[in-house]
Amino acid sequence: MKQELRTNEISVIMPIYKTKVEHLRLAIQSVLAQSFSDFEFIILNDSPQDKRLKEIVDSFADNRIKYFENEVNLGIAKSYNKLLDLAKGKYIALMNHDDEMKKERLKKQYEFLEKNSDVGLVGTAYKKFGEVNRFKNILCPKSHDEILAMFLFKSPVHHPTIMMRGDIIKKYNIRYNEEFISLNDRQLCWEFSKYSRVSNLDEVLYKYRFHPDMTSKKMKMDIRKERAKFHKLWFEYNDINLSDDEVDVFDNYVTFGRAKIKDKSVIKKSVAVLDKLVEINESKNLLNNVAFRKVCAGYARKRCLNAIFCGLLNIKDIINSTKLPMKKKGQMLFFNTVFGWRK
Repeated sequence: MKQELRTNEISVIMPIYKTKVEHLRLAIQSVLAQSFSDFEFIILNDSPQDKRLKEIVDSFADNRIKYFENEVNLGIAKSYNKLLDLAKGKYIALMNHDDEMKKERLKKQYEFLEKNSDVGLVGTAYKKFGEVNRFKNILCPKSHDEILAMFLFKSPVHHPTIMMRGDIIKKYNIRYNEEFISLNDRQLCWEFSKYSRVSNLDEVLYKYRFHPDMTSKKMKMDIRKERAKFHKLWFEYNDINLSDDEVDVFDNYVTFGRAKIKDKSVIKKSVAVLDKLVEINESKNLLNNVAFRKVCAGYARKRCLNAIFCGLLNIKDIINSTKLPMKKKGQMLFFNTVFGWRK
């Protein structure tokens, strides 16, 4: 009788595309050096014309590596979907082609998922590196409720740190949205959260490289449009109806940190939209009220400080009128007096 081949506990999947040779080598080394060794390492080359990348992969004599090439460039979302189909492990761990894993990453996430059967996806804290002033640790929200509350505003799970259950991916046919070039990661986590609890470890187990060729730096306008599309999907899924003006303010000011607020009507509308979202959430019982109020209050505080410092606006009335529990209101009112006295 033919014996079935044993599958690995973990499939590590990594698309590569025009990767710098030195970065790719370090990325592969960090995966192969993991303290947890029962994994397959699937690498998909989305720039097959670059023969250097195959040479680098082939230089590692490790039978856990499985190398594939796309015949033509498919893009990041289609490549990830192909990798999901190729993965055979109980758990699927993601990896960027120019980042590095800490040695205990796979072991810590594997043990967490083995002990917490109700959690289907887990990320980790991470360390930024690669550019001046980027050397800092980033912690992500730990609880399922905190993560759900943040999806509308930003990705609460750092994509390349994810480990997820393969059976949930297959059962619910969870896929990356191939219309997105950047927000497909947030969209995937959000889809996953509809079927399983999600979490983050607060230990730094991943190193995330910053460099000038990052998609987030080269395609800023496209990513802004994608954020608006994701907001629309989130609002529709939760049956939330905002006016066109409210949607415009939310997309271009509330969730856009680089916006400079120099018009008092804009900050007034921004805080009003956040107040409205909190009220809708409480009436519909969509998300944990405390967690969602906290996230909305955080964004209200950031935008109020933006209006005070960038716009030199006097917004004392707006700060005092909102029901959002903004931290350090006294400090904000002091800054408002110092910087906003002219208007």
